[in-house]
Amino acid sequence: MVEKYILDTLIWRDFYEYRYSLENRPLGRYAALFFEKLLKRKDTVLYSEKLIYELGKDYGEDEINNMLGVLYGTGVLVRIAITEEEYREAKSLAYDRKIPLVDCLNAVHARNHGARLISRDPHILKDLADICPSSRPESSL
Repeated sequence: MVEKYILDTLIWRDFYEYRYSLENRPLGRYAALFFEKLLKRKDTVLYSEKLIYELGKDYGEDEINNMLGVLYGTGVLVRIAITEEEYREAKSLAYDRKIPLVDCLNAVHARNHGARLISRDPHILKDLADICPSSRPESSL
């Protein structure tokens, strides 16, 4: 069965930079294995312009295109719009729970689109668990 996912910005960075954690855990490898699973199963990865904005803080347009191109060319990557209602709800959640707006928006999108949010941020995995299902990439292999 095809699954739908939304990937936190850090997962994209882990993959692109092939990063390791401070404890020497291979975060980039976990992300790469997760991407491999997505491609084999032809699952769907949803993203919005907020991902492009977030990535744009650290990468140029060419790097972002290279990063997203891994999934875009296969039809796995699907862009979704941010509705005014979703934005207002995410903004309210961010204020009430003191969590970054983009993380709340990802959770609202995941819920509204029947997707799983892939992250390693404790505040997403714990504090937004009532909004949408979430897990780490290595837990979803």
